Amino acid sequence: MSSPRGIQHRSLSETPVAIVDFETTGLMAGPDRVVEVAIVRVDPGQPPRLVFDTLVNPGRPMDATEIHGITEDHVADAPRFREIAGDVIDALNGCVVAAYNVYFDIKFLNAELRLADVSHVPPHFCLMYLRPMLGVGKRCRLAEACREHGIAHEDRHIAAIDAMSSGALLNRCLDEASARGLWTFRDLARLKSYKFVESWDADPYDTPDSYRLPVARRYMSRYHGAAEPSASMPTPNPLAAYWDVIKTVVADLAVTSDELDYAVAERTRLGLTVEQIRSVHARAFASVIGAFIEDRQIDDREELKLRKLYACLSRLGWAPGE
Repeated sequence: MSSPRGIQHRSLSETPVAIVDFETTGLMAGPDRVVEVAIVRVDPGQPPRLVFDTLVNPGRPMDATEIHGITEDHVADAPRFREIAGDVIDALNGCVVAAYNVYFDIKFLNAELRLADVSHVPPHFCLMYLRPMLGVGKRCRLAEACREHGIAHEDRHIAAIDAMSSGALLNRCLDEASARGLWTFRDLARLKSYKFVESWDADPYDTPDSYRLPVARRYMSRYHGAAEPSASMPTPNPLAAYWDVIKTVVADLAVTSDELDYAVAERTRLGLTVEQIRSVHARAFASVIGAFIEDRQIDDREELKLRKLYACLSRLGWAPGE
């Protein structure tokens, strides 16, 4: 008898997880591109380990440098994503994919891999939603979650740092699941049916060979695990923190009342002025419209996304032109 597809019946403690983190040129997967990718594997009984980390040449003008600190010079000799697609699949092979804001990261992962002719969508889950799912914390930024769990974290928009911190957070969540007698992914799904649970009927990625992808082994990392960040690493700033809030809230192009309350509370905590809030909203809208007009036309689908994004920013307090 063949085993059931998907991960629903797999053990939480015995299933390898690969945590992905991207830095990108903006908010919209497709028009915007990945400029840095890090993957941390959490294998059963093993501590989180960084298995893949590189800058990526997006093949388009750099953007959002003030957020992640990556310039066009940094990526001039970096590989294109298509060149390292086999390496990414190799790092994710056999794993459930996780990310702190998976609705953002999985869209970029899927969009980039589609350009390498990989259409499979792997099982995935969101660490940001896993905390309230387990009742161990509210939905919040990664830096705040790490503080609550006593996890060391440098809030610098470095993909490797964020992925390693997320790996430590995952282990905290797995310990809580075990303490509550939750043994399988199906047990988790019974707690609350978030949208990502639908992906648990799929199987993980296979080997790169199955997708006819080579493994390049060509990386350009800006993180080497050193205690002190390199000069190219940006320092934490409240605008970057609020960018994370916007990235989280508008990922699905809708803003709930809870998300609005969360954004307002974060702006207050960060001490942002009205001008600073507007600058981040303007950056979000400009990054999307700038990507859409590269071909000098905006089709109906793009127009609809722009209208939804505008409505989101307006609900959050201000949209360009208001």
